[in-house]
Amino acid sequence: MSSPATSYDELRYPGKFYPQASPERLATLATMYGLQPAPVTNSRVLELGCGEGGIIIPLAFNFPNSTYLGVDLSSTAIAHGKSLISRLGLKNAELICQNLMEFPAEAGTFDYIISHGILSWVPEPVRQQILGICSRHLAPRGVAYISYNTLPGGYLRNYARDLMRFHTRHISDPTAKTREARNVIDFVVSALPTATLERELLKRELKPYEGTDSFLFHDLIADINDPIYFLDFMDAASSVGLQFVSESVLSTMRTAHFPEHIRRELDGMSDRMMREQYLDFINGRKFRQTVLCRAGHDLDLEVTPERMERLLVSSPVKPAQPVKDLHGPETVQFTSGRTAPVNCAEPVAKAVYLALGDAYPQGLRYTQLRQEVCRRLEMDPSALSPEQDTQIIRILISSFANSIAELHVHQFEYCTRISERPAVSALARLQAEMGDSFVSLNLGTYQLSDVLIRNVVMLLDGTRDFQGLMIDLAARMAGSDLVTADNVRKTLQTLASCSMLVS
Repeated sequence: MSSPATSYDELRYPGKFYPQASPERLATLATMYGLQPAPVTNSRVLELGCGEGGIIIPLAFNFPNSTYLGVDLSSTAIAHGKSLISRLGLKNAELICQNLMEFPAEAGTFDYIISHGILSWVPEPVRQQILGICSRHLAPRGVAYISYNTLPGGYLRNYARDLMRFHTRHISDPTAKTREARNVIDFVVSALPTATLERELLKRELKPYEGTDSFLFHDLIADINDPIYFLDFMDAASSVGLQFVSESVLSTMRTAHFPEHIRRELDGMSDRMMREQYLDFINGRKFRQTVLCRAGHDLDLEVTPERMERLLVSSPVKPAQPVKDLHGPETVQFTSGRTAPVNCAEPVAKAVYLALGDAYPQGLRYTQLRQEVCRRLEMDPSALSPEQDTQIIRILISSFANSIAELHVHQFEYCTRISERPAVSALARLQAEMGDSFVSLNLGTYQLSDVLIRNVVMLLDGTRDFQGLMIDLAARMAGSDLVTADNVRKTLQTLASCSMLVS
């Protein structure tokens, strides 16, 4: 019996990898807060609403000893994903076209359950079923990830959404509907004087969807798009035996940037749920990516050195100028090329970033980092005080939350130097061919849309030296003035900096 057609069968919703939804990120956060999640290299993973397998397929490629099951109602998306699985020769990933309401009770338990971009776009019974599946099928030490639209930010989003849906209410064709949705926003914005609240709200809501009709159609103007307050979501999760661990993106939980009296008030709240809800009101939050575990686990929010030892920390930070004296009063600026520079005046902070930058791309265990910090500060590790240990850990957690450093439970292997015969993964070559975003070897995502980069990637199978690469690239891109030795070297360096090259 064939599955009913869905809007995703009418207009493709490209599969995309979200690092914050990966079991590796979930295991990292669970470990930080005192849980003992299953090893990501040998686990059972379920994704509800998997689409084309944009999350599952890169995971299955990188962790061949884990197994992955994806379920989605769109037969077109499932067929596309199955084709990619076949082309990559993956034996540990399965995609099934199935209504979530019919998810089998005999499916067993899963160490990690993922539901990204589904909860707010399905009817209430299906929302209850998603939480129910997590309740029934999450392993005792399992970790779940559910993303959803939130209030109060959803109220602001609805201004643009309601306008576009009103204007396109009689249009069924997806292409025409998205075109007219954009046109009516332009029409109203043009009618408004500059710098009005209404004008800025409309422009802000449409900006993330520039050039992406499928995301606009399936996200903002979908028939169902129901945001929810965080506390209401947690009430529903708690009613089926699930508890809050954290948000998958820690920066959304930060309070350090608030005025001191506001930060003290928020950080002084004993009820974490209430604190998070107030943060949503302050930030006008529209979207959450919540990590859950089974109720009954004792969370420990103070990360200890012993727990940090189970993680690997890495960062590409480098000082803008040579550091002559760590104990000197001068402020040192560290840059990573990814985020805003970090300014450090404290000797311990300077030593931490110097040690991480010199070790990169390898990650360091806490004891290794601690030893390196002490060596640079010319002190015996036994003389490091508990307060300084706490300072180091706070630096690491803050750096992780601000994307300056990475925390992982797994040591990824990749090359930051360009070898004689450079190579990328088979997955990257397939993604280049498909025109999709790239997933790096440490599970980062990059939108490398440049035509030269894509053609170079498709040729990087490890069989060509630089001269051979230039010859085949010139033949592939005949007549293009982009194919110069300098451009190709820069492209290879870009791929190296994005952790795309196989070691």
